[in-house]
Amino acid sequence: VNSTMESGGAGEVRHWNADVNGVSLHVAEQGPAAGPAVLLLHGFPELWLSWRHQMAALAARGFRALAPDLRGYGDSDAPADPAAYTMLHVVGDVVALLDHLRLPKVVVVGHDWGAQVAWHFCLFRPDRVRAVVALGIPFFPRSPRPMAEMFAARGDGFYITQFQEPGRAEKAFARYDVATVLKKFYSLQLDDLAAPPGVEIIDFFEASSSPLPWMTEEELGQYAEKFQKSGFTGPLNYYRAMDT
Repeated sequence: VNSTMESGGAGEVRHWNADVNGVSLHVAEQGPAAGPAVLLLHGFPELWLSWRHQMAALAARGFRALAPDLRGYGDSDAPADPAAYTMLHVVGDVVALLDHLRLPKVVVVGHDWGAQVAWHFCLFRPDRVRAVVALGIPFFPRSPRPMAEMFAARGDGFYITQFQEPGRAEKAFARYDVATVLKKFYSLQLDDLAAPPGVEIIDFFEASSSPLPWMTEEELGQYAEKFQKSGFTGPLNYYRAMDT
């Protein structure tokens, strides 16, 4: 019996960094290296950690689960320029990662911004995709008008509009400790993510007073530790590159 079977079938999570497409990407991996590959792409404001339960389940069934920190996040590089966060860049990271691993095809799973990356990966490189799972974000074609212009109609309180201006959201977030900022996002139950006039979105969002039912305080601390180190500019730059 190999060690993978002895540990409940999942094995340990392995961590490594690869220089791909001009950035260093941190990747968490679980399951047999020879198993069919499943690439898991997280959303905002998350990390590879978002997939911890799915990775164990996939690994236990013989799949090779690969969960990178997308550029701008965690232990991956975070270019300062919003222009480095277009879909061509981020999908380019994914393709270069597959080349690095010599994987001709993968099943790709994406949540939130990761789903946007997954859809565009399918569009740009269908030859590299076995199947796609998209969570939270449907496919929508390129807008005929700039997206920031469309969102501007919803007023200055709309979160994506507030995220456009470099430094604005970072300054507002900095009034709270990082764990609180994350908990405010993870607690969201609003239908409309728009603050009243003159209010910053992070001040409008409320953090649940009780622990989140699906995340321990220790796990929240693991996320906070990484965002404390890497900051929020990289993650926010995805929104700033939207029009491109």
